[in-house]
Amino acid sequence: MIYAILTGLYILCFCGKIENFVWLLTNRLIIIGFVTLFAFWHNKTNNSFVFFLRFIFPPTLTSYWYPETYYLNDDVLVKNLDKFFADLDLQLFGFEPSLEFSAHYSQAWVSESMYFGYFSYFLIFAYVGIGFFLYKKNEALPVMFSIITSFFIFYLIFIFVPAAGPQFYYPASDVQVPDGYLFCNLMRSIQESGEKPTGAFPSSHVGMTLIFLYILFKHARKIFWITLPVACLLIMSTVYIKAHYLVDVLAAFLCTPFIYMASNKLYSKLL
Repeated sequence: MIYAILTGLYILCFCGKIENFVWLLTNRLIIIGFVTLFAFWHNKTNNSFVFFLRFIFPPTLTSYWYPETYYLNDDVLVKNLDKFFADLDLQLFGFEPSLEFSAHYSQAWVSESMYFGYFSYFLIFAYVGIGFFLYKKNEALPVMFSIITSFFIFYLIFIFVPAAGPQFYYPASDVQVPDGYLFCNLMRSIQESGEKPTGAFPSSHVGMTLIFLYILFKHARKIFWITLPVACLLIMSTVYIKAHYLVDVLAAFLCTPFIYMASNKLYSKLL
């Protein structure tokens, strides 16, 4: 609700520069209404199904909030920064990792492994959330609050640090990823239908994966060790499939601990 209100005020201030601003504001009112309804309903009835609705509604909206940042950062305050991050990659490493990674490892099995790693982001998010709902209900709401708030902090950064990522910055001939098999085709379909040129720096995929790993390490150590190798694939895949520059990944490692601590601190303050 705080994110919806803050970005709603931002939209009102810059409505002349933001495409579909009426639609964006209307969506916020609808979302705030449902969040309020589920919270009030749950507190009134303490019903398990209503608790599930309250618990599951905010995370399902991440697929809406993420691409929406495109409309809020599209040359509203700052010009696109892709050239800066691409040049930074080149200066730091002497080459462009997002272009060279897949060029040097172009085997179909490598491509498929990377696409599976990228797809596993949704799986990890789902089983962390479902696991807490089913087995640790007393901790479910504070954990999900911290997860969702961390997402929103990343999204706020995306609004003020606009970058689309290599897949949108480089010419189409340079961003072709080698073919794989099942997960390759699946993820390409998801990207074509849901991706927008936004959210490159820092990588929220990497940042949120680190948060999921920390939660699993703290609460479900055995699941953590099973998840760790898949998470490593996921992190590498963000560069391999050209969703991120390597500096986006490094920035996520640096800022994620502070983002997660801020999310937890906010929960304790609101509580």
